[in-house]
Amino acid sequence: RQRKEIYILYVILSAMAFYNMAHVLFFYDVNNFNRMEPAAILTSIGMLLVTAYMFYIAFKLFGSYMPQESEQKEIAAKLQASAARKNRRTAQPVNPIQASSAIAKMDKSDYIIMAAITALYAVIAFMRLGNMSAPETGYSLVQDGGEVIFDMGEEVSIKDMWNFTGYKENPKYYIQYSGNGTDWTTLNGEGTEWDAGSVFAWNQTGLGITARYFKIWPSVNNYEDSILEFVFLDDSDNMLLPVNSAEYPLFFDEQDIFDGRKSNMNSTYFDEIYHARTAYEMIHHLYCYENTHPPLGKAFIACGVLMFGMNPFGWRFMGTLFGVLMLPVIYNFSKKFFKETWISAVTTLLFTFDFMHFVQTRIATIDVFVTLFIILSYYFMYCYTKYSFYDTGLKKMFIPLGLCGITMGLGWASKWTGIYSSAGLCIIFFAQMAKRFREYVYACNNPSGQTEGIEHRYIIENFYKKFWKTIGFCCIFFVVIPVVIYTLSYIPVSDGSDRGLIARMLQAQKTMFDYHTQLSDTHYYSSKWYQWPIMYRPIYYYEGVVSDTLREGISAFGNPLVWWAGIPAFIYMLGLLYKERDKKAAFLTVGYLSQYVPWFFVTRTVFIYHYFPSVPFVTVMLGYSFYRIVQRHPSWKKAVYVYVACAIGLFILFYPVLSGKAINPEFADRWLKWFESWVLLRTE
Repeated sequence: RQRKEIYILYVILSAMAFYNMAHVLFFYDVNNFNRMEPAAILTSIGMLLVTAYMFYIAFKLFGSYMPQESEQKEIAAKLQASAARKNRRTAQPVNPIQASSAIAKMDKSDYIIMAAITALYAVIAFMRLGNMSAPETGYSLVQDGGEVIFDMGEEVSIKDMWNFTGYKENPKYYIQYSGNGTDWTTLNGEGTEWDAGSVFAWNQTGLGITARYFKIWPSVNNYEDSILEFVFLDDSDNMLLPVNSAEYPLFFDEQDIFDGRKSNMNSTYFDEIYHARTAYEMIHHLYCYENTHPPLGKAFIACGVLMFGMNPFGWRFMGTLFGVLMLPVIYNFSKKFFKETWISAVTTLLFTFDFMHFVQTRIATIDVFVTLFIILSYYFMYCYTKYSFYDTGLKKMFIPLGLCGITMGLGWASKWTGIYSSAGLCIIFFAQMAKRFREYVYACNNPSGQTEGIEHRYIIENFYKKFWKTIGFCCIFFVVIPVVIYTLSYIPVSDGSDRGLIARMLQAQKTMFDYHTQLSDTHYYSSKWYQWPIMYRPIYYYEGVVSDTLREGISAFGNPLVWWAGIPAFIYMLGLLYKERDKKAAFLTVGYLSQYVPWFFVTRTVFIYHYFPSVPFVTVMLGYSFYRIVQRHPSWKKAVYVYVACAIGLFILFYPVLSGKAINPEFADRWLKWFESWVLLRTE
């Protein structure tokens, strides 16, 4: 008992051994052992951490010689100090009353550092984001023509046909070709219809035919279509322009846009086929196909399209902008949290160069929007917790509290995962109210006293009045206004019915709930919630082939020096919470778990990008861990800077597989694929 550290080591080591033996006895299969399965990885990481802790306490306790008499005196002094603390707690109740805390303000150096980090990242994020042009003029065979016949002028060899499909996914067509215009050969007929492919993307169809005439018409089940451009290539990959292209100008008026292949720079990829498409449908008042998530995020994507056009840069612009805006928010939050510039910069840099932050904000999906609003809501809630309504006017306190409710509502309207954060905000808010009540009880027991300039009589007279005003305010800003924001987000949504706004919103909730509860599809790149922090399975968003020696790929996962370090940082937060009742650690723990724990109970297919809203909390927990370490060991600050430099170095190393930049697959296999479960580049 006198060597508490050894006792803790014994308990942890016993728990790890028990976990390992239980797995071996009940789950281990000697014939099908996979060294990369979660149990093996967790056991390995756990034992490494235990070993590190063992060396730490060995150095701490036995690193230098201490005579037995001195050791006994030291232990006795610790026991006496512990007993004295217990006596003080039981002798008289601790005064819980605290005045409002000063919120750290940004100074000139903070603004310079924050602006420099933000500007640097903005350049990196917007670089190679996507082409600023794409086919825009379209033609509907269903509505406008019925069939089209392209005349090449003479019989030519047609190797490939490329088409850029509009907002209607996978329309089906019949295709015939002829050498003389009389005798037709069916290439795609009933049962073998030609699929025009994915929306707002170049789609390739290998033909390998010789013909002069080429006829396309919609299949009997094709009720709606939109093709924006056709490109025909001969055996040498030269473009073939039909001699009658003037009859179909909308099919051949943007040939110069074609890059020769499909890539992330000129086409949609992954869930952009849903969200970018929905943005287009909102703008043009069309039926919105994607209805499995709230619409606000897609409305933001539509803003980028309105500014820059329906092209990759346009549909990715707003998400990337929101990713950039996360950085000043993280910096401001860190400054108020730590009150020091150096650790605010460290924390912001770690988040800036996290892989998930970079990848997930450069794809036109909705996760970036909900994540920013979650960060903002916790930022405003933290500002609120620094005030006490016993010495600060309610109007001043209601500003951050109201902004917290508004940003929470914007998060709800972006994605349902924003609702998860509401649980954490609720816990933090009512913890504050409980604190005010404890102060009220103490004041009632000591009515004539004064604490930090606050008269106890004032607390007694005003607690209930201010408490109920605050609760009433919250009912408006955390219930009514979020519901209003959520409902209004459905204004640009068309569901193909004549329902009113509220009816459309309510019907959409049923549709979403049914979808997410009944989804049973599997996905090769899906992963379990417990695999996310260790990055067992990145999600492979995009692959492209440039040549035999150059490949492109985009994968979403975390920076190892952020995510892996976040595991012991979280454990350290729990230790601070248990040992010191650390309020900062409690705040971060609640925020982190409110985003992460709900996924423990989700049974549908999930992916590592669902961990993205937790990453800001992981980063700040890591920053707080560094802050506490440097407080105890100031000389270690340089080591923290080196650590950040290494994290930035990893970002540079992995940049090609985060951005889609072409590299040699041998380089990726040798230096980037650290585990067999990591798919970062197409190598075959």
